[in-house]
Amino acid sequence: MNTQFKLSLITCATAALAACGGGTSSSVNTAEGLWQGPSSTGANVTIAVLENGEAWGGATLANTVISAIAGTATGSGTSFSASGSEFVFSSNSVGTGSYTGTVTQKQRIQATSNNGSTINLAYNPYYDQGVTAAEIAGNYTLTGRTARYTITNMSFTIGANGSFTIVDNGCTTTGTATPRATGKAIVNVTATGTGNCVLGSGVSLSGIAVLDKTTTPNTLSVIALNSGKTDGLILLGRKN
Repeated sequence: MNTQFKLSLITCATAALAACGGGTSSSVNTAEGLWQGPSSTGANVTIAVLENGEAWGGATLANTVISAIAGTATGSGTSFSASGSEFVFSSNSVGTGSYTGTVTQKQRIQATSNNGSTINLAYNPYYDQGVTAAEIAGNYTLTGRTARYTITNMSFTIGANGSFTIVDNGCTTTGTATPRATGKAIVNVTATGTGNCVLGSGVSLSGIAVLDKTTTPNTLSVIALNSGKTDGLILLGRKN
């Protein structure tokens, strides 16, 4: 597959990680966090690795979103490995790959893929700042894309309970955006579309969002994929 950036995130083979030196607990995933930085291909990468090992993210090139990424990620001490799926918007295709390298907990991930590209990601401490339902609630203007559809200046509202409804060109999408229980800056997102929807009627999506309260106005970055991870969307919402 010809793609500007090929990154996929890790499938854990076991529920527990092997213990490593220096007193690191076997239950600690040292790759957990929000990571951002460049790929050797020229893409900029943002990856959120959750406490349960799930990893979600995306890649941009020249300020254009080129892919959505989903999988899991493992850091065992300073050892890092990754494998999973990447949805490439330009070719409407899904590729897989793997990465191995090193991680310094809450500092840096440096890794090389099976096709030779590299990533150099820095930890964003904003990951450790929790969000509340009240902070998520509000009116947003969305931009982003699916595989075949570009979204521009779409307005929607997240209610106090995290629910939202988006009506666009005969498609009605209902869903939720709610804080995870872990007290991090991560929001769980679910959505289902009915009617004339580009992802198909009745297709359900799940994923995450990051609410960035350091920006003015606040921004909500969303990635959500279907169950087969063969299609989905990636969005940036600006709070009005």
